Amino acid sequence: EWEKTLYSLFSFIVTSILFIQRPSRHRILVLLNDIFPPRYLREALLRVLLDYLNLGSVLLVNGGAFGSMQYLLEGMNLSSNPSMTQQPKASLLVDIGTNEARVAVSVPGSPFLVETYQVIPAGYMTFLHQVLSLYQEASEKWTTDATLEDVNAIVKAWMSAPKTDTSITAATTTISVELPTKIKQSNELSESSTTSSTIQVLIQPLLEAFRQVYLDYTQPTSLVYAILNSALASPIDFRKVALQNIILIGGGSVALRSFGNGMTVELESAIKAACGVSVGDETQAMEEEKKDDGMEISPIARGRFQSLKAAVGRNNGQDGGVQIKYPDPFAADSAHWVGASVMGKLRLSNEDWVSASARGERL
Repeated sequence: EWEKTLYSLFSFIVTSILFIQRPSRHRILVLLNDIFPPRYLREALLRVLLDYLNLGSVLLVNGGAFGSMQYLLEGMNLSSNPSMTQQPKASLLVDIGTNEARVAVSVPGSPFLVETYQVIPAGYMTFLHQVLSLYQEASEKWTTDATLEDVNAIVKAWMSAPKTDTSITAATTTISVELPTKIKQSNELSESSTTSSTIQVLIQPLLEAFRQVYLDYTQPTSLVYAILNSALASPIDFRKVALQNIILIGGGSVALRSFGNGMTVELESAIKAACGVSVGDETQAMEEEKKDDGMEISPIARGRFQSLKAAVGRNNGQDGGVQIKYPDPFAADSAHWVGASVMGKLRLSNEDWVSASARGERL
């Protein structure tokens, strides 16, 4: 069954996208999201690519984006210190995808540290589902026949709207949004209808969903929790430098790049709050919000990441502290493909590549 599905997929890629006429002269690199993919999947992939499509050789890379990003990072200077020309000894990679987010600490010479690998349901679609759920709980009338496309329109409208005075409470702030579902309904009605496709939407459920999915360090399924948990799982001498070099990749990170004060700023503030580093009134505001919801932060949750306080905070305002960045000038949603391209061009040892003649030995 796997072979039928994989054959249709890769046959289309090889013939209709890559237009490869002589597959035996080419080799292919495949990124697998799983760290330890099932044996039957590996066998099916090799059988389809080598036996059915007759490709010259295949390289299967476990870990997906984390397996290839090291080849891109080694050629870039992402350090905040301009005098540092070498790659930092550790980076913390955050891949926000469609349905999941993955986090791991990467070190030079190795794709990532397996013990730091975290997978959580914090992808962009997960966020949209949570937004819709909170709007439905708020009994918003437009949610009766709303779709994720409508929610996506709300997210984009909020990110593109001019930021108003921060003193205005989010509980009463609204934005004007043209919902795709309303547009479709309006087009189906007669021309005499005056139904408008533009509505006013409260932003409070939107902001709350973003906080729950990405910023709430008390929830094991949040992105901030996964980032800090990954840092704690790394060797102690890697933690500080990893938190100073957090790299955002994946399509979800691109879609949310300008959310609120910016994805990087929002995450940095949440990480500092989780570690007990003062960030103005934000930590207190979060705790008060929890109390209002009847979910006061427990001492265990408050102290879970306190051991990272020294790594997250800045020393007398000097260099250091948590720093989150995008792999500019490369697009965050294609950076791992660039790394895979570099990886495929390198003269790696012949043992890494599997050919038809050596397939039996490698399995």
